[in-house]
Amino acid sequence: ELVGGKIATTAGAFGWLWLTPVAHERASYSGAIVFLWIIVVVILVYILLHSRKTAIHRMPLWDCGFEKITHRMQYNATSFSMPIRKIFGFLFNIREQVRLSISTRHPSFPNRLYYRLRIRDRFWGWIYKPISESSYWISRKFGRLQQGYIHIYLIYSFITIIILLIFAR
Repeated sequence: ELVGGKIATTAGAFGWLWLTPVAHERASYSGAIVFLWIIVVVILVYILLHSRKTAIHRMPLWDCGFEKITHRMQYNATSFSMPIRKIFGFLFNIREQVRLSISTRHPSFPNRLYYRLRIRDRFWGWIYKPISESSYWISRKFGRLQQGYIHIYLIYSFITIIILLIFAR
């Protein structure tokens, strides 16, 4: 009604194959049109994928000149994080260690490569660690209070009530 027409007249003009209300509380898509579009998309994808006459050939992976690639040689999140580590390195305590065991065949192809990356947050040692250690120390002290007798709990409660009454004036 906002644009000057009613939903019933627009639904009657295009039929039930379009977006038309089933009841005045909700609107729904026509199941026939949605199903037809799904079938069309599936057929188009099938035609595009199977239109080539050539077979798919499986070839060995490119190994960058190294033989016997293992899963440890794959790209991972560490390789993608290197630019970020270089830019924000001053915020972190970064230690990299690389050890090569040189091959007798050729020095460019080592037998083994040991790589260790250690990244520590500087702010953890400056801010978070002292706060967590002090809260742990305080919680241990309060833990001693919880291992006493009921008489001591009542005294603590009584003293707390007296202090609150004094400061609540």
